[in-house]
Amino acid sequence: MAQKDGRVLLLNAPRLPLPEDKVKELAGDLHDYAHAHGLVMRLSTDKMSSEVCQTTPLTLLPSPFPKNVFDEAVRIQNLYASLYHYIAYDFDFLIDIHKNVVKTDEFTRKMIEILKKVKEQGLKQPVTLAIQRSDYMCHKDQSSAEYDLKQIEINNIASSMGAHAERLTQWHIRVLKALDVPDDVIRRAIPENKPIPMIAEALFKAWSHFNNPDAWVLVVVENVNQNQIDQRHVEYELEKLGVPMTRIIRRTLTQCYEQLSLNESSELLIDGKPVAIVYFRAGYSPDHYQSDKEWEARERMELSTALKTPWIGLQVANTKKTQQVLSEDGVLERFIGKPREARDIRRSFAGMWALENSDEVTLKVVQGAQKHPEAFVLKPQTEGGAALHTGDEMVQMLKELPEEERGAYILMEKLRPMIIENYLVFARKPVTFAKAVSELGIYGYAFGAKDAPELKTAGHLLRSKPESTAMGGVAAGYAVVDTPFLYEFI
Repeated sequence: MAQKDGRVLLLNAPRLPLPEDKVKELAGDLHDYAHAHGLVMRLSTDKMSSEVCQTTPLTLLPSPFPKNVFDEAVRIQNLYASLYHYIAYDFDFLIDIHKNVVKTDEFTRKMIEILKKVKEQGLKQPVTLAIQRSDYMCHKDQSSAEYDLKQIEINNIASSMGAHAERLTQWHIRVLKALDVPDDVIRRAIPENKPIPMIAEALFKAWSHFNNPDAWVLVVVENVNQNQIDQRHVEYELEKLGVPMTRIIRRTLTQCYEQLSLNESSELLIDGKPVAIVYFRAGYSPDHYQSDKEWEARERMELSTALKTPWIGLQVANTKKTQQVLSEDGVLERFIGKPREARDIRRSFAGMWALENSDEVTLKVVQGAQKHPEAFVLKPQTEGGAALHTGDEMVQMLKELPEEERGAYILMEKLRPMIIENYLVFARKPVTFAKAVSELGIYGYAFGAKDAPELKTAGHLLRSKPESTAMGGVAAGYAVVDTPFLYEFI
């Protein structure tokens, strides 16, 4: 049972390891549950079809996570949503801070070109919508040995895995009951998790604001998508809210080039009917723009009255460069007027350093990373799980990268996340009992006009991966979807 004062302690979590026969029984139950509830992904060998699917990589049990750290992440999510809402409107700021990045990063250069055209012609959409997931680690401070919340990145585009996280939370409640964990412990340890209704609510608000029941919700998708089932749950929830299924349409960027047009009123049209919402589930990676056609399609969308989520300002604000510049003295405070709120956000920042300059500070940082590679990570600008560089590889890159190409990367403090133990479940593989580290994502949205966004936070995603694994993609097979078991300290 929970403590008399209502606290759940780590000792209230199931004791591990479990008996082998129990693990086998629960794993079989998990696979059945996953297929019965849409907690599945397409096969890596057949990413174009949902005819045969497999269980999404998952944990068998929820993983311990400090309640105070989780609560802090939830508390500041609205601050982050508001922050990026305002940054996206500051065209000059975004163009200026990326002036060196665009010299070597073609993807960012293309984005900035479109942003400049929007600035010249004016933002046609009257309101904006940011559907966001902010990702953190529970970092163990080396001096105090206490756990702190440290941000990894912000996702303003294609924030995924919400449907899987939501369904896995229900499974984990079920498995805790099967292991005789008391109901009062479960209620306090497993937080409510409903990101999909919130995401659908945000899209429905935007669609309703367009005030045309015949208008499209255009979902921009990848040519090949292994995680399509997770995305579909958002669409099904939209239908429940009142968007007819005949008004929801999925198109790749190439198809958008072929089928989208702009009329003289800057309305975006498909088959003669206006597009109310452009919901990007693709467009965050250079691989999604195979030619100038896809870039032309993106520009067409951005110059229209359709409500893009995200619009180009939000996506440019999503770079690691923006994240790094915000950590500099006084920059964050430019967008967050209340000192206490700015302090709360700044407290979650990890150390980040720009590399495009040749001043003494930059040289010292680079030398420090070469001397102590275990304390740093080299990150590219692109969102969406692009390769991280660590250890000897990072050292070699820092030695070989020409100075003019360093602007495409950010050097970041390597965090030391809390290590937990859990069972990792992958389709067609033996269940593995492993030491793992976790990354927490908090979902939220900002919707409205420039000076008055409506903010909401709801739902979370925990992803865990073996302690020794540097990469963290679920679809790529490096990580698994998880649920936090919240506990307090004595």
